[in-house]
Amino acid sequence: MGRVAAQYYVDYRSMEAYQQHLHAAIGDMDLVRVFSSSAEFERVQVRMDEKPELARLLERVPIPIKEAVDEPVAKVAVLLQAYIARLKLDGFALGADMVYVTQSAARLFRALFEICLRKGWAQAARRA
Repeated sequence: MGRVAAQYYVDYRSMEAYQQHLHAAIGDMDLVRVFSSSAEFERVQVRMDEKPELARLLERVPIPIKEAVDEPVAKVAVLLQAYIARLKLDGFALGADMVYVTQSAARLFRALFEICLRKGWAQAARRA
């Protein structure tokens, strides 16, 4: 776990959360939730002017999100899925946060993939 954290520059709190919440039969929704709750996104906040657009995007994303639209975990999950699904953002308010989430996604999902691979969880590794 330490080597994976060092190789992909993952915060130790994120690695601790990954250790607790990852399991062999993890689903897409749970994997997105684990990613979204990474410590790297603790400074991502939901601003009042973003809530209507986040609510609109929340209805259109492919993987449903259980959290409320005003929670930062939901914002990160929505932005990641909006990027993957190529959903158009109406305003510029979410643009900077989307760039940050998508730039972090590659290394964090690679770390999640490596963790699952080293534990021998083929199904979880495929999802990651």
